Amino acid sequence: MRVKLRGIYSTALTKLLTEKGIEVVQPSKVINDRFNINDNEPATTIIYDKEDLNGITISGTNAEEITKIIFENLSDSALRKTEIGEIYCGRIKNIDNKLGNIIIDLGNEEGILPLQSYWGILKEGEKILVQVKGKFRGKKILSDKLRIFGENAVLIQDGFTKISKYIKSNEEKEKLQAISEELKKDGWGILWKAFADGKEEEILRNEIKELINQEKQIKEQFKQMNEPGLIKEGVKVFLIDFGAISKKELDDIRKKVITTIPGHHFLKSGGLSIVVDFAESLENIDYDIIAKKLNMALMKNGPNPGMFYEVIQKKIGKRDIVFKGIVESVNDEEIVIKRRLHAGGRYDGIGGQIKPGDYAITKFKPNGWIVEHTYFDKNGIQKGKYFNINTPVETYPNFARYIDLEVDVVEVGGKREIVDLEKLERVLKEGLIKKELADEAIKIANKIVEGEQK
Repeated sequence: MRVKLRGIYSTALTKLLTEKGIEVVQPSKVINDRFNINDNEPATTIIYDKEDLNGITISGTNAEEITKIIFENLSDSALRKTEIGEIYCGRIKNIDNKLGNIIIDLGNEEGILPLQSYWGILKEGEKILVQVKGKFRGKKILSDKLRIFGENAVLIQDGFTKISKYIKSNEEKEKLQAISEELKKDGWGILWKAFADGKEEEILRNEIKELINQEKQIKEQFKQMNEPGLIKEGVKVFLIDFGAISKKELDDIRKKVITTIPGHHFLKSGGLSIVVDFAESLENIDYDIIAKKLNMALMKNGPNPGMFYEVIQKKIGKRDIVFKGIVESVNDEEIVIKRRLHAGGRYDGIGGQIKPGDYAITKFKPNGWIVEHTYFDKNGIQKGKYFNINTPVETYPNFARYIDLEVDVVEVGGKREIVDLEKLERVLKEGLIKKELADEAIKIANKIVEGEQK
């Protein structure tokens, strides 16, 4: 297994993986200087930051094995497994004009093709070649524009030639651009993945030829199929979100290699890399004091009463939920936010419809395991409470972030009870969180019910 790493977690993860006997290749200059790695062999797995910087994306031949090593060594990490790019022979079932969707029969399930992105003739019962590009609320979201995935490149229908941002060498970029101009098929673009970096030209040419051949085979198989069904499996990608505890554990791993201030990964994942790099460049100082002063300076910028504040609830195996409100009060112990609720929906857990003028007071402690929502009607009469149990809340000047641990406690009429325990059991059974983390969530839920913990 050969792993290539990029991003804010690279030093800690390089240390962790090399200690587990994993070969790290194609290091950045910084990683090479720190670990004296001179291996430029092609990678079989690539790790890079998620877009929100709260974790990593892992893809490639050995992605599952590498994911397991990282996941098992970090306490409050949460795993998401995705498969994108499955290609189906579908059949147009009906058209939902209200939502602007075409409902596609895929054989054993249905998918959604957005009407605005489809330019063909719409006829119920007609066959259609579609590809999965994501999921929303359990439904597969489809496209009729195909992407054919290879190890080093992706063939994109109606696309342009693009090169991964992780390929930095101008010489490599020129080589890939030349291969694209030489081989690309009319009506198709080529996306060169980070795996292409350093590969021999002959290997890359042969792959593009193979992808073009695959596209022909897919269309031929589609013509021959009379019933909806899978034509080609997709590509598996693993994503790990790091909770507050995991980031501290990564700090401790990184300390074994180089100077690391307390909160290094917490601060960097909040977009403060420049500040962290400056603090760690200072010599002959107490880094604990520097970290405390840095956090004090950071918090002066927020959250402050009256400001607009965003809370990011990261869902295990699902899309994030983001809610926003106005900060009511802030102190060292607690942040309080007032949120206006959208009328017409229903309250989670406590039941009942959200009516015009209803609002919520949301409270949480920095690094606390509970986010408490109290619901009121327009006259300020309390309707109920909802205690969300999560990984320790990370608070930044403009937003807070945590991983939802699924199990919750509701309070109606002064009576509290645990809800959604089956959701926690499901993600535990699927291996998306560790048992120790699930046990801690249940322990906290029981304490809330017993009134020992707010």
